[in-house]
Amino acid sequence: MSHRVVENVKERIMEEAIRLFLRNGYKGTRVQDITDAVRVTKGAFYWYFKTKDALLDTIIQEYERVYVDRLITELGQAQGNFIEKYKQLHKITAEFAYRYRDFCVGFMTLAAELTGSRTRHERRIIAVYTKLLSFLEGLIEEGKREGCVRKDVDSEMAAHCLNAIQNGSLLEWYMFHKTIDGASLAKNYRQIVLEGVSAAEWGKDT
Repeated sequence: MSHRVVENVKERIMEEAIRLFLRNGYKGTRVQDITDAVRVTKGAFYWYFKTKDALLDTIIQEYERVYVDRLITELGQAQGNFIEKYKQLHKITAEFAYRYRDFCVGFMTLAAELTGSRTRHERRIIAVYTKLLSFLEGLIEEGKREGCVRKDVDSEMAAHCLNAIQNGSLLEWYMFHKTIDGASLAKNYRQIVLEGVSAAEWGKDT
């Protein structure tokens, strides 16, 4: 079996699993449900993933790699002040959400379902979000030093707010994508965030 075929089957299993987790929850989805959706045997599933928990491990790792690590790397190399970097952050996030809508919302619903479970998966998801929050907090602190962000803004709480607003906006678009324009929602969300944290002289041109 070629490497490309192997990767295609693995990706299909992950994609269908995420859709089923969205519909039925992680606990409510059986391996049989996943193999039926992908139209592969259980043997094929266990070739790629030893258990359903191992599949979830891979999904968490992929979210961290494809979104969080990419975001941190690209913004770490970006030029410009806080306003320009935040616009770039917003662009990367919006493009990722548009391309991988089910993946993004699926990750959020998994996080909600597993919160309080005291499992290693809950700890891993919290670790991924903590990495993102730490980066956002550092970005806000950088904005303060530049004079772009108000000094009275609590950087840690602002990072949590940015993450919460981002997740909430994605869920809003997911629910109402037939009646609201995603680009318009993203633009308004960005404007509200920047006007909320920007120092007066920087908030005029967002």
